[in-house]
Amino acid sequence: MLKRLRIQNFAIIDEVAIEFGSGLNIISGETGAGKSILMDALALILGGRASIDLIRTGAEEASVEALFEIPADSEVHGALESQGLNAEDGDLIIRRIVHRSGKNRIYVNGGMANMAALQAVTGSLVDLCSQHDQQLLSRPEEQLFWVDRFGGLEAERADARTLYLEWREKRKALDSLSTDSVQRAQRIDFLRFQIQELEDAALASATEDQEIEQELKILGNAENLFAFAAEAEGVVFGTDSSDVPPMLDNIGALLNRAKTMAASDPKLNQAIEHLSSLKLHVDELGFFLRSYAQGLTRDESRLEELNARHALLTKLKRKYGPSLADVQTNFASFQHELALLENHDGSLSEARDAVERSLASLMKLAGKLTQIRTRKAREFSQAVVRELGELHMDRARFQATLLQLDEPNVSGVDSLRFEIAANPGEPMGPMNKVASGGELSRIMLAMHNVVSSRGNVGVFLFDEVDTGIGGATAVAVGAKLRKVAFHNQVICITHLPQVAAFGQNHLSVVKSVEKKGKDERTVVRVVKLGADEREMEIARMLGGLGNHKAALANARAMLEMAENKSGRGPAAPAKKSPPKTSRAEIARKR
Repeated sequence: MLKRLRIQNFAIIDEVAIEFGSGLNIISGETGAGKSILMDALALILGGRASIDLIRTGAEEASVEALFEIPADSEVHGALESQGLNAEDGDLIIRRIVHRSGKNRIYVNGGMANMAALQAVTGSLVDLCSQHDQQLLSRPEEQLFWVDRFGGLEAERADARTLYLEWREKRKALDSLSTDSVQRAQRIDFLRFQIQELEDAALASATEDQEIEQELKILGNAENLFAFAAEAEGVVFGTDSSDVPPMLDNIGALLNRAKTMAASDPKLNQAIEHLSSLKLHVDELGFFLRSYAQGLTRDESRLEELNARHALLTKLKRKYGPSLADVQTNFASFQHELALLENHDGSLSEARDAVERSLASLMKLAGKLTQIRTRKAREFSQAVVRELGELHMDRARFQATLLQLDEPNVSGVDSLRFEIAANPGEPMGPMNKVASGGELSRIMLAMHNVVSSRGNVGVFLFDEVDTGIGGATAVAVGAKLRKVAFHNQVICITHLPQVAAFGQNHLSVVKSVEKKGKDERTVVRVVKLGADEREMEIARMLGGLGNHKAALANARAMLEMAENKSGRGPAAPAKKSPPKTSRAEIARKR
């Protein structure tokens, strides 16, 4: 269940915090008030694409934060663990920040996450139904997904995808072996050339280039390094040409004086220890510098040899890299491919056997899926028809027709087509072509209600799914949404008062212009309506004046009608807001 949504500097929203309840949550407001922006914010939480266009003018970043209550048996817990994210008991907090610099951030339960992890976690969190989904239903693969979801075939679909991808890879390997003799001979010659080039290079290790670069730094700066070592050794041990006493002699003299003074004050024994240790270290430093200077080489031939080797390795990385580790990997790959091509007949036979075995496994599972889908498509069609009958489409015929593909794909060997005849006497036709916008809205609602008890999606989001309907049909849609909300949280954006009347929680989106100093800015507020305010909003949606007695009476009657049809207690909050508040006062409160 979505408990809270907080939005800051998003589109025209300055800052809103919205509390959602269980059951049916209604979101209403004037056209252009900003209702669709709430859906955009939720889409971002669910893994939608971030864009700097979402950031409110004048702000550097936009943020959206959502708090979900997750049941103990939800698969979201497993998804969190698989992504290495913190799975807090009962709660899921997702936050997305979109910055103008493009450095966007995702947080899941306080931990940083990437887009793949976010989408894995939210995949089963919310079921979004919008007019865009109606467009998606024109795609056969999307239609097949609905029947598979109805039948609980998600695991079998995943297995089919795995087997299909394996079969495709084996076919690709077979195709590469099935080239004609001229192409094969050309490929063998080219592979032999590449392998010979890499064998001649005789790579020592995957880090040889780095080792050479380090040695080149030393050889290229050998003169300066030698001069430093000689100078430093002279400071320690002294030189014939220097009048400055050697560092070692100075420390020795200090040590002798300290020993003499310690006879007067034993505390100086600690100084004697430090000086003795310092003399030993300075002595070791001098011998190290002498040895280092003697070990430096200024061999020009070695420098030329290293430069030539470095140039060769750079060339190999450019051709087979980008790193020497990649060069070594490709070397092994070339050798393997050459062995297969030189043993062409045996390799071709093995590849064909592998393709046949892979295809047999795929077709076995695909056949099983076809049998189940045939039965589930019939059950799904019957269930949708029953739902449509309750949505004033009682004469409509709906059918999910299973079709066979010429060759398998990631879902098996099946395709699906939704067909409908909305009125008696009309022939069945593709749903997306023969159904009107209002009919499509009701079909989508019927389908969502059919699958609402399948799986563990607990939040259904309907974005103006009631488009194109009105009157008694709108009442039926509202009742159906309330029915879906019996066991799931439903959030519905609507312009229809008949639908809004069935809500158990009602939020109103209000847009206004506020003056800040000399400037004016558009501000969006989301107001949770009490009983009196709700009557006023229903009256507004009915097209009447909110303070008109007849309009308010109509709104009250509609709320009572929704309560009676729901049979699940009052649709509006039970507690009134005494004393009676005028429409003007309510507007000011917003």
